[in-house]
Amino acid sequence: MKHLILFLFLLIQQCTAFAFQGTQQKIQRYKPYLDSLSMVYGIPVKLIIGVGICESGFGQSKQSIKQNNYFGLRGKYSRKNKSSYRYYARPEESMVDFCEVQARKKYYEKLKGDQDVMKWTRAMAKAHYAANSKRWIRLMKNSFALIK
Repeated sequence: MKHLILFLFLLIQQCTAFAFQGTQQKIQRYKPYLDSLSMVYGIPVKLIIGVGICESGFGQSKQSIKQNNYFGLRGKYSRKNKSSYRYYARPEESMVDFCEVQARKKYYEKLKGDQDVMKWTRAMAKAHYAANSKRWIRLMKNSFALIK
């Protein structure tokens, strides 16, 4: 029994490490593009990546792979895609859409250009970005720690 538990623990740890590696590879792949979005929209690149990590493991979840939706953005239900999550032809389109959504929020003008990711995180939580604000803030802090 001890061997089985140890085996399962090591298997889970290995799978987690593999998923983390895939996330880091995608972040590095899109980093130049995200840097340009950050410059255009005045949203910290670390925030954009952090939200992507929280929502989809930055493109690692089944839904994000199928829909190219790294941010869990929703729209009208699509019978074709059998989902209310927005479908994008390319992941970059979801990145732009995330920035566009943020640019329409009340807090945007006040925070535009501010690189303090926790100010942005708290403003998004206050605006009910997530159902459980405290948990989401904690998840965002954890995702920021993963960003190199």
